[in-house]
Amino acid sequence: MRHHPRRPAIGRRELCLGLPALAAAWTSGCLNGRGGPDRGAPSIPERVHVALDAPLGPYDRLSGVQGSPYPEVDEDVPHIEAFRAHHIERTRFPQDCPANTLTLAGIFPDERADPDDPASYNFAAIDRHVRAAREVGLRVLWQSSYDIGGSDRWVGLNLGGRPIRDLDRWSRVLARCLEHFSIGWAGGFERGIDDVEFLNEGNGLGGYGADGAALHAAFRRFLATVSAHNRRHPDAQVRPVGPGIPLSIAEWPALRGALDRMLADLVRSGTALPVLSFHSYGADTSPAANARLAREHRALLDAHGLTATELWNSEWQAGDFLRTHLDVDPARARSATPDERRVFAQGVASYALSCKARWQGVVTGSFYYRAGRRAWPPGQSAPLGNGDGSAGFFSPAGRVGALALQELLTHRLAQRTPQRCAVDCADDPLFTALGLRGEATAAALLASLTLAPRRIQVRLTGGPALTRARVVRIDTDAQALAEEDVPITRADDGAVTAELTLGALAAAVLEVQ
Repeated sequence: MRHHPRRPAIGRRELCLGLPALAAAWTSGCLNGRGGPDRGAPSIPERVHVALDAPLGPYDRLSGVQGSPYPEVDEDVPHIEAFRAHHIERTRFPQDCPANTLTLAGIFPDERADPDDPASYNFAAIDRHVRAAREVGLRVLWQSSYDIGGSDRWVGLNLGGRPIRDLDRWSRVLARCLEHFSIGWAGGFERGIDDVEFLNEGNGLGGYGADGAALHAAFRRFLATVSAHNRRHPDAQVRPVGPGIPLSIAEWPALRGALDRMLADLVRSGTALPVLSFHSYGADTSPAANARLAREHRALLDAHGLTATELWNSEWQAGDFLRTHLDVDPARARSATPDERRVFAQGVASYALSCKARWQGVVTGSFYYRAGRRAWPPGQSAPLGNGDGSAGFFSPAGRVGALALQELLTHRLAQRTPQRCAVDCADDPLFTALGLRGEATAAALLASLTLAPRRIQVRLTGGPALTRARVVRIDTDAQALAEEDVPITRADDGAVTAELTLGALAAAVLEVQ
């Protein structure tokens, strides 16, 4: 990896649950190129055709978040029941909540200590998160970040780490940590984690920068350490994930060669890579661009014969996209009106749904950054304000945010319409449509990232007799899903047609039964 991709000065880690919301000048860079939203829906509807007789594969909720149900901020509340109620499936942690506690720097603070002595480890802080996550039934992805021995440092608004100084000692510590989280070593857990990821963004925050050779050597040692653990403990295997490189489709040409060489090296050495992970940050993180980036990763894996390797986006969020296209910068706006917060929350939820719709069949795991409040370093106040969680998962007081409702909506889709089917609509990078079907129910997930309302006509063909349609939307004011029946028309050939209007930065699901 040659370099850490360029990204906005204010990155995704400060866009925590307590987003300070929308800047007052949010209309100055609107997505449709106008000075503000068009208040009326177009007279001619956009057309979406859902072919229920053209199956594409199972629908994947891609339900994963950064953070756990355990509260790390004093005013926060445990989110055990909220995680359960919204059917969130996976969690990823640490690395920055709180700083220097959940990473290996805090778990193994003295790099001169004996890696085989349980007294050398401080698992108390991270065990609280593992325990809370397992209570909810979450699959846990643990990051092995960063080096041991108090190596963490605060870099601007992000927690980072130094390159690993002693791979042998680091791998011994990693092996013991895996045993703690999977077979109960040092008072740990039986199957407490399911997956382990390499250093968080090793080529950037992990400290390696342009030293691709050293980064690849560390990644190979990581894979070998996890593989050795799995051989020793076949009933408590942990799946390795990595390397977690942050980039967008714009940075892909510069980083593709290094990844290509790394994969070739792994194949030559016979090293297994169960899951390749990447992060989508940088110059172009639109849902359409994220989908193109995922397809590029998938094609490269397949070209090396790694067809069984899964592809995960293990860290992503809406901030870079909304900031770029709406001129939204949380660093400039510490307070916002309820209307501004509402629009921003709608945009975050619509962005998330659009990304997940486009990743179907390519990405098999995703972790949105983040679900819990962020704990800043001791003695440092939150530089971007505390916000109210209107755009996140759960507020400190436990209120439901737009992303929690998005999880609830995707769970509902997975229960009622678990199969994807072919969908045809205009090739618009800022509008997404996903066709779904169940035994006696069909659906179309629709997400718009423009500021102008959209009038959508959905036509469903090739399915069972459908007689009733409803629209399900995310109501950020009511903190609930809102349902509304809509009329349908039936053609002689059995086709069913319904219309709805999407507001600015809005998403909805049309369900037909």
